[in-house]
Amino acid sequence: RRVFVFARKSLLALAPGDGKLLWEFPWTPRIDASVSAATPLIIGDQVFISASYGAGAALLRVAGPKPEVVWSGDDILSSHYSPIVRHRGFLYGFDGRQEQRCRLRCVELQTGKVRWSEERFGAGTLLVAGEDLLILTERGELLVAPSSPEKFAPSARAQILGTDLRAHPALSGGRFYARDKSTLVCVDLRAAR
Repeated sequence: RRVFVFARKSLLALAPGDGKLLWEFPWTPRIDASVSAATPLIIGDQVFISASYGAGAALLRVAGPKPEVVWSGDDILSSHYSPIVRHRGFLYGFDGRQEQRCRLRCVELQTGKVRWSEERFGAGTLLVAGEDLLILTERGELLVAPSSPEKFAPSARAQILGTDLRAHPALSGGRFYARDKSTLVCVDLRAAR
């Protein structure tokens, strides 16, 4: 049992009982005016971390006294701010900096191999719902797509909000909640089935 803290310059593992530092894994973006904002993903005895600004992505095995790098690289899935999601052995997320029209990607969890990449997609946030990805872009568009490692093929899309949004959406009871700077919406996804 450990508490993981994704700090400014490293991933820390702490003992939950007393807060003692168990180990530290350096993870620093190359640009000082940067942020490591994507929440790490805990998957069994592994932790996936990602940051933009030249840091990249890494899958760590954390079962032993020190973390072991399974794979890492800056050209795989470097998230600027949006958490990465996992489904059936694959990672889905936004690669690259938001202001540079990043890519939407699917990556094999255990190898780091990019399975598909939608270039110049733009930034946004993702949720997994059943077998689907719910993608909310910064431009306020909601897309529903099967979470498939074979290809990206949206089955539905709708403009539900204005532009320039980064707030992470929520899903509860088949309802999708999202907001921009001035509006909160609830989309009933049950009707689409």
